[in-house]
Amino acid sequence: MRFLREGGRHRPGGAWAVLISTGSVAAALYVLWVSALATVVGDLALRAAAEIPQAGLPHGALEAFGIWARAFTANFHLDIAIFIAITFPVAFLTTTSRPERKALAWTDIALACLSFAVALYYIVLDDRFLHWSRGFSQPTLADTVVGFTLVALVIELCRRCTGWGLTTLVLVLLGFTFFGQYMPGPLKHENFSVNYFIEMMTVMPVGIFGSPIEVAATYAFLFVLFGNFFERAGGGLLFFEVASAITGRMVGGAAKACVTASGLYGSVSGSPTADVATTGPLTIPIMMKTGIPAARAAAIEATASSGGAMLPPVMGAVAFIMSDITGIPYATIALASLLPALLYYLAIYILVHNEAVRNDEAPMPEEQIVPLHRAVVRGWRHLLPLGALIALLMMGYTPAYVAAGSTAAVIVLSWFWPDSAIGPRGFVRVCTDTITQLVPLVGAVAAAGIVIGAIEISALAGKFTLLINYLAFGMLVPTLILAAMLLVLLGMGMPTPAVYITGAALLAPVLRQQFNLPEMQVHLFMLYFACLSAITPPVAVANFAAAAIAGTNPMALGPYAVKLAVGGFVLPFFFLFNPGLNMQGGIVNVATALFFGAAMVTFASFALHGLVGKYTIRWPLRLILAACTVAAIVPRIEYQLAATVLGALVLAIRR
Repeated sequence: MRFLREGGRHRPGGAWAVLISTGSVAAALYVLWVSALATVVGDLALRAAAEIPQAGLPHGALEAFGIWARAFTANFHLDIAIFIAITFPVAFLTTTSRPERKALAWTDIALACLSFAVALYYIVLDDRFLHWSRGFSQPTLADTVVGFTLVALVIELCRRCTGWGLTTLVLVLLGFTFFGQYMPGPLKHENFSVNYFIEMMTVMPVGIFGSPIEVAATYAFLFVLFGNFFERAGGGLLFFEVASAITGRMVGGAAKACVTASGLYGSVSGSPTADVATTGPLTIPIMMKTGIPAARAAAIEATASSGGAMLPPVMGAVAFIMSDITGIPYATIALASLLPALLYYLAIYILVHNEAVRNDEAPMPEEQIVPLHRAVVRGWRHLLPLGALIALLMMGYTPAYVAAGSTAAVIVLSWFWPDSAIGPRGFVRVCTDTITQLVPLVGAVAAAGIVIGAIEISALAGKFTLLINYLAFGMLVPTLILAAMLLVLLGMGMPTPAVYITGAALLAPVLRQQFNLPEMQVHLFMLYFACLSAITPPVAVANFAAAAIAGTNPMALGPYAVKLAVGGFVLPFFFLFNPGLNMQGGIVNVATALFFGAAMVTFASFALHGLVGKYTIRWPLRLILAACTVAAIVPRIEYQLAATVLGALVLAIRR
């Protein structure tokens, strides 16, 4: 985890380790309670209370408990305050203020205690915030002091967790919010009171207590928890063994097994860095043993892991955030994401195979390949919770309920096999690992809440639309290119969900209102570039995590990782204009979009790579392939067909 630009990550020992583990278990149990158990237990209590009077027994207390449990999940402000009370202190204790510092400093302890005290203030006074009436209720002096303290804590935590990229954006937006009333021209906004600022930032669901941190406290936490329990029970090893059995005997089998295993696990975890940290220790050493250079092995792992949030069935927290923001059902988002994600991995496979042929890379060593039937027989049980997860999602249950139920299924199923049973120690370790992995996300989404609150207070969304239109001359394609660049820049050191949330706040209104683009495609566009920011230099979190495993310079990964992911950079432009790739339209429309989309990512891969096996593609032919890539995006059948035929001829001639 040394990829962070600012604070260094570590785990204190002794009493601090016990405190962190206790807080982690408390956070896991609380999130599971709020997300699923409160509703289930409340329903059971109410049903029992309805039956008890028939037996002549008292039922008032049981009924009151059932009502309390059912109502508990409706208080978002209390839920987030409790989540902050647990995660913020852990974050400050595990993220030091300086990378070179190995031990806790007094400032780390002081900030941890202060963040707990601030959260406790909101918990104790929850009843007042629950019945807050906007425009009538007014913050007290204590509310103001505690509110500004919370804003300062979020900024410092963001700096420690993600570096100066997002932190600078937060500071600039806060500066604009407070001093924009003095600016000349169209950027000027109306004056507002300090009470209004505190109300919006710390009480209303548009600031720190808004949807970004709420999603982190539910969907993100639960699916990372599920992924960690799934890995602890041996599910990650099953993915690798199946991938090795399918591709291990091919040319460049180790690299292809890496792509397959990382994609499969990433589709469950949805976190590039978590995927790299889980599958990388298995795949990167094996690739290096077969002769693949360390930098290239790490780049393959990082690129394959970054596609997990694009690939159903789970897609990590980002898909659920997208569903929450847009109101589009998750099942619809997952179905629309399937074909583009497969084409993303097709582009990676093409280039991995091309490099393997060029360098005469050997298959995986036979002793490291587990036969497919043996891998399935030994690990079939790990498919059960995944099947349950997919079935529950498609049946319409809430994602949080599905994740909680699937996590419980993994734990219970593990008890039937002693070699993978998750006992008390394993449970504590997984909870601690989950909190540790979520620390960067917690800091980022809390800061994203400040961003959204500042945009709301200063009415910046409309002004940002004017600025984008000015820079792009009001034209669609330049606007899309500029939006893609901004998303990549926002992603420097930020977790994928935070990049998407920020993009949805700043860029979605521009693309939706100015150009009337479809909502599904606009948000998938931002999701793709949020994922790709994890491998795009100069600060690419997945690259840094993979480089640490491979023992190589993280800056050496960037160029090759971008080459491998070229399909992902062009696919968002394709499905914006060809919605058939998102399963929209008839079967002919879908099949046509899939065919031309596959041709497009193929041409883009060879144009950027410049090689077909051992043969070099000259620059004139590479430019033709690049032109064919662009022409394939144009939603006109004659252009797409001509581009496909011409590109195929170029590759055939060169081959």
